[in-house]
Amino acid sequence: STNFCEMPLKDLFYGRKKEKEKAPTAVQTSSSSAAKQTAPKDPVLVMFEKYREQDEDKIGPEGIMLLCQDLQIEPTDVKVLILAWRLNAETQGYFTRSEWTVGMSILRADSPTSLIARLSSLDSQLRSGGATRSPAFKEFYRFAFRFSRTPGQKALEIDSVKALLMIVMPSGHPHVQRLIDFFNATPSIRGLNEDQWSSFLLFSHEIKTDLSNFDPDGAWPSMFDDYCAFCAKA
Repeated sequence: STNFCEMPLKDLFYGRKKEKEKAPTAVQTSSSSAAKQTAPKDPVLVMFEKYREQDEDKIGPEGIMLLCQDLQIEPTDVKVLILAWRLNAETQGYFTRSEWTVGMSILRADSPTSLIARLSSLDSQLRSGGATRSPAFKEFYRFAFRFSRTPGQKALEIDSVKALLMIVMPSGHPHVQRLIDFFNATPSIRGLNEDQWSSFLLFSHEIKTDLSNFDPDGAWPSMFDDYCAFCAKA
């Protein structure tokens, strides 16, 4: 198996070995300084080197799995998605060097311990109480859809929609479970576009769980008419 720590540790020990050499010449001292300068001593970069792909300058699926192990969370935990959001990641399953360094600076994290603490705090801020009405959650909710979508596709396929709703929305959030039941009972719905996805968040906040204030002549996407009809029959 690949030892993701091998490269940074090798560089660090190489620098220390050069420091211990006796009576270095001017050329040797210069070489030692260069070795120390190139050693990835920045803890954020040390983390990046640990998790990155062997042949690419980015963290890939294997590295993210290893990161999740160090954070003691599952890959399906919402905190992984929150991390991708704060890193402003463009491609699902990958974090580039620039995304990682800039995002970790914003998060003020430089170790698994500080990172999980920041992600846990953000999770609480985003999804507890009435936080899903906040601009921050709306931004995160939209990001989750775009990040999960296959590149070049406008819609997110329905199985991914159902899984994402369960990850992103707080437990017990209005309409979530019934909407998933509706999807399961309506095989003609194969996916959602971004307007439908975004509209559901507003729908879940504005429409009562008994649907008594739903206006079928309103500006909701037609899917919600079908959803309400499904609920009326249930």
